[in-house]
Amino acid sequence: MADSLLRIGIAGCGQAARIHVERLLREADVQIVGCADPLRESAESLAEAIAAKAGARPAAFDDYQALLDQRPDAVAIFTPHLRHYRQAMDALQAGIHVFVEKPLSTNPQEADDVVTLARGRKLKVAVGHQYRLRPSLAEARKRLAAESVGALRLVTATLSQPWLARQQEREAETSWRFDPKLSGGGLLADAGDHLVDSLLWTTGRTAREVFAVQGRLASGLDVVTAAAIRLEGDVPATLALSGVSQGSLFELNFFGERGRIRATDSLLEVDPGDGSAVVPVELPGPAESIDANFLAALRGLGPLSCSAEDALDTVRLSEAVARSAATGQVVQLV
Repeated sequence: MADSLLRIGIAGCGQAARIHVERLLREADVQIVGCADPLRESAESLAEAIAAKAGARPAAFDDYQALLDQRPDAVAIFTPHLRHYRQAMDALQAGIHVFVEKPLSTNPQEADDVVTLARGRKLKVAVGHQYRLRPSLAEARKRLAAESVGALRLVTATLSQPWLARQQEREAETSWRFDPKLSGGGLLADAGDHLVDSLLWTTGRTAREVFAVQGRLASGLDVVTAAAIRLEGDVPATLALSGVSQGSLFELNFFGERGRIRATDSLLEVDPGDGSAVVPVELPGPAESIDANFLAALRGLGPLSCSAEDALDTVRLSEAVARSAATGQVVQLV
């Protein structure tokens, strides 16, 4: 498949799909062959936008199965969270590779089913944990592995954004995110999934135990989450998510025995811990997009940045946080 045309189908035709499609169309030898969305007008609108950029107009469907009947090489799934599992499984059963926007699933057993089926069919499933490609987080991961600030003793991970304010906009584009029956919760399963994945990926550790509390709306939608987590090696971590902030913040602090590393989505700082000044780290530009990474993997030119198997621990921890908050109990992860 290295030198051949890649035929891609798009499931879910909202704003996220438009961003990813623009990236896909920058790559050589890529054709979008179909767009599917329960709102037929959304599929038609995206198909028209693709035609304006690429010349050829993909077919538009309101039925996901009709998209699979086009026999694309891969489908890219940008639908509400609780639809990811069924659509990924249907694509794999049809012999089609999958890119699925995070989260892979809100249910660990479903996520494991996807991994098992993909492995059995020898198909690729990529998950949109694009923060793994941020130079700041990649460098933090490298320095932590080398114990550049000594043995890791504590991690704090914080996300805040005016997420709930978007509910007031009442835009069809984002309204599903505020329905727990479609979102699988709220902020934790949405933007919070990036923070959970970044916490696990940068440290290279799995979670062993969690206790969490959440602030929810009457609908059951979570808007604030706080969790205490015991990582592998008995390293404690805290996770704090707020969707009611006036501004935005994405930050991880890694406290070692000889200093501290602070990483955001765009910068990295190292505190040597000896009283000298905090040192900002010069970072390279992003090497590739998550979409280019998926295409390269399909062509056998490199590994996936985040495969479905890689995403399992993130699904497990996110689900454990939600379950702990719902039950008021400490949840053990194995």
